[in-house]
Amino acid sequence: MANLIASGVGTCYDIRERKGKNVILFEGNDRLAYRDPACIFWQGAYYLFFTVSEKENGYMYNRVGMSISRDLINWTEPRLLTPKDVNLNFCSPGNIIKAGEEYVICFTSYPMPFPYARRHYADDTARLFLMRTRDFEHFTDPELLNPKGDALVEELGRMIDPFILPKGDEYFLFYKQNGVSVSKSRDLKKWEYLGHAQAGENACVIQRNGEYLLVHSPQNGIAFSRSKDLTHWEEAGVTTLDQLNWPWAQGRITAGFAMEAPKEAPRRYLLFFHGSRDIFPETHGNATLALAYTDDFESFYYE
Repeated sequence: MANLIASGVGTCYDIRERKGKNVILFEGNDRLAYRDPACIFWQGAYYLFFTVSEKENGYMYNRVGMSISRDLINWTEPRLLTPKDVNLNFCSPGNIIKAGEEYVICFTSYPMPFPYARRHYADDTARLFLMRTRDFEHFTDPELLNPKGDALVEELGRMIDPFILPKGDEYFLFYKQNGVSVSKSRDLKKWEYLGHAQAGENACVIQRNGEYLLVHSPQNGIAFSRSKDLTHWEEAGVTTLDQLNWPWAQGRITAGFAMEAPKEAPRRYLLFFHGSRDIFPETHGNATLALAYTDDFESFYYE
């Protein structure tokens, strides 16, 4: 892998419309944060998965949550899918794919067994997991992923923010380690490590106009890169959306998740993301889930 955008510099796109009435999906506060969205459209509804971060007794608890909508405006109360355990702190769902008769959701463990004021990020024991469902009601227990094949789990190093891209009869796993790392598998169980390149976090890859579009997060904003082979990448700009007009996102715009919209949606693509109110420490604090629409990843809309 080579030439992958890392800096977040490049074309800065302007917002053509600024109505923004429905941009916020779940608004965070000093105790609760909503982060890291991933969505799938299934049987006429949008199933949105995300991180729910809760500060309690000086600690931060992360869990994977889920909400459902049929119109992208009205959402069900978040349902928490993973346990409340600072030694696990499952979070950061990357995406949901169909594999045979099941749907597979990938996410991260983010252990934080220490007071949040002392340390607000996970250590080297953060790992990648997946769980399965057939009906989005019942889910299997989390399964540990080993993206480096025969490497010992204790030697994998810190890895977060997975995303699985099906391609033919193979699956490509993108995750944050040394920039963005990539592994591949034929069965979602045994993986072959391919390498890494420089990029931001929360990688998301979609197919568009005969090529691949990588959506990822630099220090602030949502960056885009294009590739025809998943190896060589060309910068395709960065946006901070309407951040200047959003009090709830003055700290950071990040964690963009893009998907092609069904025909009834107002635009061709949906771009979920979260904004943090605080600049530091923004990690897990006061974060709000939001939604933008686009036809071309150059102009963005909120209605």
